[in-house]
Amino acid sequence: MSPATDGSLYEVLGVSNEASKSEIKKAYRAKALQLHPDKNGHSEAAKLGFQKVSEAYRVLQDDNKRAMYDRFGTSDESQWPAMQAAESPRGSTGMSAGDLFAQFFGGGTTTAASSFFNSNMDFFGRHSRAPRSKSLSHGPDIKHSLKCTLEELYQGKNTKLALNRTRLCRSCEGKGALKMTTCKMCNGCGMQTQTRRQGPVTQSWSSTCSGCGGQGTLCKPEDTCTACQGQGYIGERKIFDITIEKGMESGQELILPGEADEVINTNYGSERVIPGDVIIVVEQSFHSRYKRHRDSSLILEKFPVGLKTSLCGGPVWIDSHPSGKKIKINVIPGEVLKPGALKSVENLGMPNKRGGFGNLYIEFEVIFPKTMDAKTLKAIEPILDRDENVQEVEKQCQKPPSDTGSVEEHVLSDFVPNLDKRRSGEEDGNSRKRNRRSRSRSYDDDEFAGY
Repeated sequence: MSPATDGSLYEVLGVSNEASKSEIKKAYRAKALQLHPDKNGHSEAAKLGFQKVSEAYRVLQDDNKRAMYDRFGTSDESQWPAMQAAESPRGSTGMSAGDLFAQFFGGGTTTAASSFFNSNMDFFGRHSRAPRSKSLSHGPDIKHSLKCTLEELYQGKNTKLALNRTRLCRSCEGKGALKMTTCKMCNGCGMQTQTRRQGPVTQSWSSTCSGCGGQGTLCKPEDTCTACQGQGYIGERKIFDITIEKGMESGQELILPGEADEVINTNYGSERVIPGDVIIVVEQSFHSRYKRHRDSSLILEKFPVGLKTSLCGGPVWIDSHPSGKKIKINVIPGEVLKPGALKSVENLGMPNKRGGFGNLYIEFEVIFPKTMDAKTLKAIEPILDRDENVQEVEKQCQKPPSDTGSVEEHVLSDFVPNLDKRRSGEEDGNSRKRNRRSRSRSYDDDEFAGY
């Protein structure tokens, strides 16, 4: 039989590196019985020997762990991910020395031996995680607000949007070089293993390769990618074609999946990620005349209408409808439009998701003339007096007192904002002036009182 590759674990069990699993199991059984702390007065030497035997069997009884141990010369599983160049090994069984002993010789974990090992041998009994290759995390989304006018949301439009983002260099596929060379110091694994023998004990440890900095590959200066200057990523400005559908609402989102950054900046430097989404948020611009109500209704605020039309009816014209069309609406004669009256017109609102249109609500603002000609008043007054509807309203609004002999009469005048305040200020000013003159005279009288 050939000697063991490292010798330490195999020598602990007293077998060669070519020993079969049954030979390793038989050797462990004999060593465990021989070095069990209960049979050796719980001496420190016995405890240490039992720990070494249990650790050796834990590694060598598993084919994958044994292969990794033979390859790298160390039983420290935390070093294997950086040292291996191929597939990661399976995870640890997580069995403690007490568990191994109980597996061979019976008894539960409540025995004295198992309790001893579970409480004092955490180093060997800990559950180690299986090394695995690092997976890419999901990168952040990019949100952008796209302002649209009410007319654009009504009619729909196609537009272009330019955004800055960071993507992998396509020339070098994110490597930073057109050609990478395997590091000869670590043979591409990124770690260097050193071994030191002191008598019967062999010690092995690993460290980051000083030649490649743990990357496993090297880039020669002449092979550096000129497109990204060796960074592996570039900043680019991407132009997207955006379609605004008819009837879209403010706050609605358009999602472009996977179009965000492929490389992001972190506290540890640049990191490649799975690209997030570009999210376009529709934002409606302010409109001076229309307000959108719910999903598809429109409100036309303070639409001016003349006194004649509000009383007698007739056509009114809307030349600012978001559809771009000229709209004619007939006010029915006899339907008096009061100031602030709210009327609706079907199918003149915004397009909706069902393929139809909402309603248009019009808030009328009646524009009265500043004055009226005396002849006009004289002509319409008897006509209004004969109208029963007008007379009914007059009776509701005007109820003269039964005794008119003691009534005072006044005349209305135009209201001037802040007129009363200005008058009050002037009176206060005149009062302060009078008080100052009065105090001045009293001082003069006191000054010359003795003469």
